[in-house]
Amino acid sequence: MVLMNNQYTVSISVEARPPLEGYTVVYMPDDLDLSGYYSARLIRIESRGERPRFLALLELITSYARPCAVLENNILTVIQSHKILRINLRTGLVDQCVDCENMGGLEQIYPIENGYIIKSEGDVIRYDSELNRVWHFCGRDIIALPTGEKAIWIEEGYIHCRDWAGWHYILNMEGHLISEEQEKSPPS
Repeated sequence: MVLMNNQYTVSISVEARPPLEGYTVVYMPDDLDLSGYYSARLIRIESRGERPRFLALLELITSYARPCAVLENNILTVIQSHKILRINLRTGLVDQCVDCENMGGLEQIYPIENGYIIKSEGDVIRYDSELNRVWHFCGRDIIALPTGEKAIWIEEGYIHCRDWAGWHYILNMEGHLISEEQEKSPPS
Protein backbone atom coordinates (compact mmCIF):
# COMPACT_ATOMS: atom_id res chain seq x y z
CA MET A 1 0.00 0.00 0.00
CA VAL A 2 1.36 3.44 -0.91
CA LEU A 3 0.00 6.73 0.47
CA MET A 4 1.16 10.13 -0.76
CA ASN A 5 0.61 13.79 -0.08
CA ASN A 6 2.62 16.88 -1.05
CA GLN A 7 5.14 16.19 1.74
CA TYR A 8 5.41 12.42 2.23
CA THR A 9 5.34 9.10 0.45
CA VAL A 10 4.54 6.23 2.80
CA SER A 11 4.87 2.59 1.72
CA ILE A 12 3.35 -0.13 3.89
CA SER A 13 3.73 -3.88 3.61
CA VAL A 14 3.18 -6.90 5.85
CA GLU A 15 5.74 -9.60 6.47
CA ALA A 16 6.03 -12.59 8.80
CA ARG A 17 9.09 -12.58 11.05
CA PRO A 18 11.10 -9.94 9.16
CA PRO A 19 14.67 -9.15 10.17
CA LEU A 20 14.51 -5.92 12.17
CA GLU A 21 17.96 -4.50 11.51
CA GLY A 22 17.76 -1.11 9.84
CA TYR A 23 14.42 -0.09 11.33
CA THR A 24 14.73 3.21 13.18
CA VAL A 25 11.64 2.47 15.28
CA VAL A 26 10.30 -0.92 16.27
CA TYR A 27 6.98 -0.78 18.11
CA MET A 28 5.79 -3.95 19.79
CA PRO A 29 3.39 -4.94 22.54
CA ASP A 30 4.99 -5.71 25.90
CA ASP A 31 4.03 -9.38 25.80
CA LEU A 32 5.42 -10.19 22.34
CA ASP A 33 8.20 -12.80 22.31
CA LEU A 34 10.48 -12.33 19.30
CA SER A 35 11.74 -15.91 19.56
CA GLY A 36 8.28 -17.14 18.52
CA TYR A 37 5.99 -16.26 15.64
CA TYR A 38 5.19 -12.62 14.93
CA SER A 39 4.31 -10.48 11.96
CA ALA A 40 4.99 -6.85 11.18
CA ARG A 41 3.53 -3.92 9.35
CA LEU A 42 6.64 -2.46 7.73
CA ILE A 43 6.51 1.27 6.99
CA ARG A 44 8.88 3.30 4.82
CA ILE A 45 8.59 7.08 5.16
CA GLU A 46 10.07 9.26 2.43
CA SER A 47 10.20 13.05 2.49
CA ARG A 48 11.88 15.40 0.04
CA GLY A 49 15.51 16.06 0.88
CA GLU A 50 15.62 13.58 3.77
CA ARG A 51 16.80 10.03 4.12
CA PRO A 52 13.98 7.46 4.26
CA ARG A 53 12.96 6.24 7.72
CA PHE A 54 11.81 2.72 8.46
CA LEU A 55 9.33 1.63 11.14
CA ALA A 56 8.20 -1.86 12.10
CA LEU A 57 4.92 -2.36 13.98
CA LEU A 58 4.97 -5.87 15.44
CA GLU A 59 2.04 -8.06 16.48
CA LEU A 60 1.18 -11.74 16.70
CA ILE A 61 -1.17 -11.40 13.74
CA THR A 62 -1.24 -8.49 11.29
CA SER A 63 -4.02 -8.10 8.73
CA TYR A 64 -3.02 -8.00 5.06
CA ALA A 65 -6.22 -6.12 4.22
CA ARG A 66 -6.13 -2.64 2.75
CA PRO A 67 -6.63 0.19 3.52
CA CYS A 68 -4.74 -0.20 6.81
CA ALA A 69 -3.68 3.44 7.24
CA VAL A 70 -4.70 7.04 6.59
CA LEU A 71 -2.22 9.80 5.73
CA GLU A 72 -3.22 13.30 6.89
CA ASN A 73 -0.64 16.09 6.66
CA ASN A 74 2.28 14.83 8.77
CA ILE A 75 0.30 12.17 10.66
CA LEU A 76 -0.13 8.52 9.72
CA THR A 77 -3.00 6.74 11.47
CA VAL A 78 -2.47 2.97 11.33
CA ILE A 79 -4.60 0.08 12.55
CA GLN A 80 -2.77 -2.85 14.08
CA SER A 81 -4.68 -5.85 15.49
CA HIS A 82 -6.39 -4.27 18.53
CA LYS A 83 -4.73 -0.86 18.45
CA ILE A 84 -4.90 2.39 16.54
CA LEU A 85 -1.52 4.10 16.27
CA ARG A 86 -0.83 7.69 15.33
CA ILE A 87 2.65 8.19 13.91
CA ASN A 88 4.23 11.63 13.62
CA LEU A 89 6.00 11.50 10.26
CA ARG A 90 8.35 14.37 11.16
CA THR A 91 9.82 12.37 14.03
CA GLY A 92 8.91 8.84 12.94
CA LEU A 93 7.62 8.14 16.46
CA VAL A 94 4.30 6.81 17.73
CA ASP A 95 2.58 9.85 19.30
CA GLN A 96 -0.67 8.13 20.27
CA CYS A 97 -1.73 4.54 20.83
CA VAL A 98 -5.36 3.66 21.54
CA ASP A 99 -6.64 0.22 22.47
CA CYS A 100 -9.64 -0.68 20.34
CA GLU A 101 -11.97 -3.28 21.76
CA ASN A 102 -13.24 -5.22 18.76
CA MET A 103 -14.24 -8.66 17.58
CA GLY A 104 -11.43 -10.44 15.76
CA GLY A 105 -8.83 -7.77 15.01
CA LEU A 106 -8.83 -4.51 13.05
CA GLU A 107 -8.72 -4.93 9.28
CA GLN A 108 -9.55 -1.70 7.41
CA ILE A 109 -9.72 2.04 8.11
CA TYR A 110 -11.58 4.68 6.10
CA PRO A 111 -11.29 8.43 6.65
CA ILE A 112 -14.54 10.35 7.00
CA GLU A 113 -15.29 13.92 8.03
CA ASN A 114 -14.03 14.39 11.60
CA GLY A 115 -12.93 10.80 12.07
CA TYR A 116 -12.66 7.26 10.82
CA ILE A 117 -14.74 4.18 10.10
CA ILE A 118 -12.87 1.03 11.08
CA LYS A 119 -13.79 -2.52 10.11
CA SER A 120 -12.79 -5.41 12.29
CA GLU A 121 -13.55 -9.02 11.59
CA GLY A 122 -16.82 -8.83 13.49
CA ASP A 123 -17.88 -5.20 13.78
CA VAL A 124 -17.79 -1.71 12.34
CA ILE A 125 -16.57 1.09 14.61
CA ARG A 126 -16.53 4.86 14.30
CA TYR A 127 -13.82 6.96 15.94
CA ASP A 128 -13.61 10.73 15.97
CA SER A 129 -10.53 12.63 14.82
CA GLU A 130 -9.07 12.52 18.36
CA LEU A 131 -9.42 8.70 18.40
CA ASN A 132 -12.36 8.63 20.80
CA ARG A 133 -14.77 5.79 20.12
CA VAL A 134 -18.15 7.15 18.97
CA TRP A 135 -20.15 3.96 18.24
CA HIS A 136 -19.89 0.38 17.02
CA PHE A 137 -22.14 -2.00 15.10
CA CYS A 138 -22.24 -5.81 14.92
CA GLY A 139 -24.14 -7.84 12.33
CA ARG A 140 -25.40 -11.37 12.75
CA ASP A 141 -22.06 -12.88 11.68
CA ILE A 142 -18.53 -11.75 10.78
CA ILE A 143 -18.25 -8.79 8.39
CA ALA A 144 -16.90 -10.82 5.46
CA LEU A 145 -18.19 -12.71 2.45
CA PRO A 146 -17.26 -16.29 1.52
CA THR A 147 -16.76 -15.15 -2.10
CA GLY A 148 -14.09 -12.60 -1.15
CA GLU A 149 -16.24 -9.70 -2.41
CA LYS A 150 -15.99 -6.31 -0.73
CA ALA A 151 -17.75 -6.53 2.65
CA ILE A 152 -17.76 -2.81 3.54
CA TRP A 153 -17.94 0.44 1.60
CA ILE A 154 -19.09 4.02 2.09
CA GLU A 155 -21.39 5.50 -0.52
CA GLU A 156 -23.36 8.77 -0.53
CA GLY A 157 -22.94 9.26 3.22
CA TYR A 158 -23.99 5.73 4.18
CA ILE A 159 -21.96 2.77 5.39
CA HIS A 160 -22.77 -0.52 3.69
CA CYS A 161 -21.57 -3.78 5.18
CA ARG A 162 -22.26 -7.42 4.47
CA ASP A 163 -21.83 -10.39 6.75
CA TRP A 164 -21.03 -14.07 6.24
CA ALA A 165 -24.70 -15.00 6.81
CA GLY A 166 -25.69 -13.02 3.69
CA TRP A 167 -27.10 -9.89 5.37
CA HIS A 168 -26.56 -6.42 3.88
CA TYR A 169 -26.73 -3.61 6.44
CA ILE A 170 -26.90 0.11 5.74
CA LEU A 171 -25.90 2.50 8.52
CA ASN A 172 -25.85 6.27 8.65
CA MET A 173 -22.76 8.09 9.92
CA GLU A 174 -24.25 8.22 13.43
CA GLY A 175 -24.24 4.41 13.51
CA HIS A 176 -28.01 4.00 13.22
CA LEU A 177 -29.22 1.02 11.23
CA ILE A 178 -31.16 2.36 8.23
CA SER A 179 -31.94 -0.98 6.59
CA GLU A 180 -31.05 -4.65 6.61
CA GLU A 181 -31.82 -7.27 4.02
CA GLN A 182 -30.78 -10.88 3.58
CA GLU A 183 -29.31 -11.01 0.08
CA LYS A 184 -27.92 -14.53 0.06
CA SER A 185 -28.36 -17.73 2.03
CA PRO A 186 -25.52 -18.44 4.44
CA PRO A 187 -22.85 -20.86 3.16
CA SER A 188 -23.37 -24.48 4.18
